[in-house]
Formats: sequence, C-alpha cells, structure tokens
Amino acid sequence: MMEGDRWRCLWDAKAILGEGTIWDERDGCIYWVDIEAPSVNWFNLETGSKGTWVPPKWVSAIAPRSSGGFIASSADGFVHIDPHADIYHPLVHPISDPRIARLNDGVVDRSGRYWSGSCDCSQWDESTTAEDKESTLGNLDARNTGELYRLAADGTVSSQEQNIVTANGPAFSPDGKTAYVNDSMPLVSWAYDVDADGNLRNRRDFLRFKPEDGYPDGMAVDVEGCIWMAFYESWMLRRFAPDGTLLEDRQLPVRRGLRPAFGGTDHSRLFLITGSQGYGAEQFAQQPLAGGLFEILDPPAAGVPNVPFAG
Repeated sequence: MMEGDRWRCLWDAKAILGEGTIWDERDGCIYWVDIEAPSVNWFNLETGSKGTWVPPKWVSAIAPRSSGGFIASSADGFVHIDPHADIYHPLVHPISDPRIARLNDGVVDRSGRYWSGSCDCSQWDESTTAEDKESTLGNLDARNTGELYRLAADGTVSSQEQNIVTANGPAFSPDGKTAYVNDSMPLVSWAYDVDADGNLRNRRDFLRFKPEDGYPDGMAVDVEGCIWMAFYESWMLRRFAPDGTLLEDRQLPVRRGLRPAFGGTDHSRLFLITGSQGYGAEQFAQQPLAGGLFEILDPPAAGVPNVPFAG
C-alpha cells in the first residue's frame, strides 16, 4: 500500500479503463469494473482481501440491487449480475444500434431508479494526436450518438437526454431534486431539475471546462451537496459547491481519474478508480500507480448513503 499526503493506493490493480466505483454495505466491499479487461472487482475495507470476476461480456457500471446481486450496464444493455454466483442475465437493451454507441457510467438515484448514459464508440486512445483531438473537439456533432437512459423498477426504459458524445455520471443532490450529468468530450457539465416522476427538466450549464482542465468524468455527491468530479488527463480530483464554485483541488499521482464514490460504514471515506488505457513502460515509469484503486484521505464531508436499484 502506497500513500501520499492526501491519498492512499489500496490496490495497484493496473486497471485499463476503470469505472463503476460503488460501496456495497452488504459485504463491506468497494466494487469497481474494468471495461477493457473485462472484470468486476471488489476490495474488502476491513480485511483488505480482493476478488475478481470475469463476466462473459464487458461491464461498464454496476450498482447493488434490492432483489440481490447488481444491476449493471454492459455490452448487452442492462443486465443482472452476481459476481459471487457467476450470474450474468440480460434484461433490456436501450441502444438500437450498438455499433455507434455503448453504455458507460451509471448510478442509482434517491428513488431507486438506475440511470446510465451512453457514449460514441470511437473513443480516443494513446495514438490519438493533439491535432486529431483538436479536430475532434471542433466536430463533435458527428459523434453525439449517446443518450442518458433511466431504468425504472418495473423494467421500463426512457431516454432522458440525447445528442451526448460521452456521458458520465449522473450524480444526484442529497434531496434527489437536482441531477448532474457530464458530457466529457465537449467539456461540459449540466444540471437538471428532477420532477416528482423522475423526469429531467430545465437543463442548464453547471460548469464548462478547457482542455487543460482535463475531461470531466465520474462524480460523487457529499452530504453538503458538493460534487466531487474526476478528470481524465488532468492529475486532479475536484470538489465543487452546488453553485459551481471550485472548493478544492486534490492532486493525484496519476493522470486519469475516472469514478469517485463514498463508502465505509458511515460513508465518510472517498474512493477513486483510475485508468491506464494504452500505457506502456514509459507511462508506467512516470505513473507507477496508474490504474490503481485509491482512497482520498480526509474529505471534509461524508457522502450520501447509496440507494439500491429497486427492481
């Protein structure tokens, strides 16, 4: 276990594309997935023991399910999984053409509904040049094939937002009345009102970023309503107030933060999975902990307790 001033590496996992960090109070473990491996992984906070399950197809996000196991976003759409019982059961696929978009990050809202966005399939890799990135950012209308989906407890799916390039999040305010959604490639974070039926209304810009800020990725919300946002390619985890004010920068030992989540018995501990897609010897020499599971030390507020998927 390696430790810095404000972070601790719990697992030097070398995740390629880590996602789906989630605390499961049922067994006291932090779970996370590696989309590219593929794998579903868990770390027991009390014992330090680790486990890995290889699903039959990639999984990009998971959340505990009230009826047992987990709800997950995967190559087959929304699926029920149980990594401890080797269960992978497709439920419903919201994407009409998986050649142009795939599911990405996902989370359960305060009412037990599961939300997962999708993203354009032609993502960047290590071979993408700065010129290609600049060209892509100038032509994102050709890549906005993603949507934001809501899965209700009865299995019905609705699309709540369209024309997204790379959906990350969402995250929900402590009272569940505000949703935050990142579209990473256009460098934008939106806020929405959530009505009584769980529909998104009144989209407005929450934050906009510059390429040098990094690309806004996964999010977690604390009890003060502040948003902890990971950034791909920036070495930073940032905390924003509900009005968008930057409250804190947390320097990381790796460039690619992907998904933070609160956990522990009182939800006072903050965790972050990172990535190392395309890395070789040179990158690992500079960032030996890339792809690790980290604990972010001494967050100023605890997280909001998780709600399991009600289905």
